[in-house]
Amino acid sequence: MGRVTKFLNYLAKAEDGLTLAAAGIIGFMMVFTVTDVIMLQVVRSPIRGASEYSALTFVFVVMFAVSFSQRRWEHLSMGILLDRLPPRSRRPILGVLLSLGIFICIMLTWSSFNQTVWAYVEGDTIVGAIPVKTWWSRMAIPIGIGIATVRLTVQLIQLVRGEV
Repeated sequence: MGRVTKFLNYLAKAEDGLTLAAAGIIGFMMVFTVTDVIMLQVVRSPIRGASEYSALTFVFVVMFAVSFSQRRWEHLSMGILLDRLPPRSRRPILGVLLSLGIFICIMLTWSSFNQTVWAYVEGDTIVGAIPVKTWWSRMAIPIGIGIATVRLTVQLIQLVRGEV
């Protein structure tokens, strides 16, 4: 097995692992929310900060599945645009879109990483029922978008080589 194939396998495993983690987080959020509702109805005392934790946890669900869906080319906007173009026009447009996506993802990865570090150092919180630290939720963005950047780069290379 060549180095490129190994790299692509490791990337796919990372994407699968993050998507599986996102699915597990959805399960956790469901149990957490049901528990909160039961506590409110039965004990008349909801879990303090439940809304804040649920909102912050949702970031993982979205960000961890981005690269997985990109790998499978399962995104609505690309299909709406590219499926209506003649086959000859698709490749250059896809190349421009992938290049633009790489640039945007690099900027998002860098800035979100800096924001995560800032939130950790400064002790950033959201205030609701209780103050909740935000850095742990923010770290999902550079992880998810960073992996998506790698996936977009791989797809651009495959496009240039004529493999897509």
